[in-house]
Amino acid sequence: MFNRKKKKKKSRVEIKHVPLPILMRQAIYDSMLEPAEGIAEALGLPPISDEVSEMEELESQKRLERFASLIPFIDSHSDLASRITAAAYLLDDDDQDLDVLKLGADVEEKLVDLFKLVAISSSVSCISTLFNLGLLESKVETDVE
Repeated sequence: MFNRKKKKKKSRVEIKHVPLPILMRQAIYDSMLEPAEGIAEALGLPPISDEVSEMEELESQKRLERFASLIPFIDSHSDLASRITAAAYLLDDDDQDLDVLKLGADVEEKLVDLFKLVAISSSVSCISTLFNLGLLESKVETDVE
């Protein structure tokens, strides 16, 4: 008689709380940059033992395995993003330092390599953090538990 529309239940996302120093250390390890502990100390994190460092590496590997199938896409996208960023950087007329440097092709390629390192490490650590906090779920079946 009455045509009631069923209300859709809003799905609720449960966000994990992770203290910032732990999140920072996880992001460092997940970025795959070396030396991880040297970077952590440079960012003001307290030093950890070799045993804890090994545990961090193993936990990072588990986190990264959750989206290992995406790594080739992330790598390709990082390559594209680095080339776009380098081109934009080199075309910036406001940067007077570039005129002084007179970058050659080899330096331009090193700039692309640097931007790619930044793009891939930040992308991988960001995706890993999103998974870890429960903000992202994989639809791909994996053997990792």
